[in-house]
Amino acid sequence: MISAPYRALAAGVAMLLAIALAGGAGWVANGWRHGAELADLQRAHAEYRAGLSEQALADVQADAAKIRAAATEFATIQSTLAPRMTALTKELRNAKPLPADCRPDAARVRNLDAAIDAANQSIPR
Repeated sequence: MISAPYRALAAGVAMLLAIALAGGAGWVANGWRHGAELADLQRAHAEYRAGLSEQALADVQADAAKIRAAATEFATIQSTLAPRMTALTKELRNAKPLPADCRPDAARVRNLDAAIDAANQSIPR
């Protein structure tokens, strides 16, 4: 038969072993619970980022449409303005120089006014 001190020692060791096993089981269960919470947080964060990405894509598409419209408007203005400016530049280059104390004649004033009007019309409003 096992003597009383050894039985007490065996009971103490068994108790410590049971406490260690229960603590380990609690630790593992708590880890699973925190793992599930972490997975939920990661899923929510991924959904939030996906929403932000969709919004950013929509913003980029809207901005691209605005840029495309502005480029089309610019091309239209440039195609109508370029020949007029070329003709006006040619007329101004071919004009005879004025003496220092002379005023511009009516043709020069008309050409300058036409150039100013063409430049003003090219400004989008």
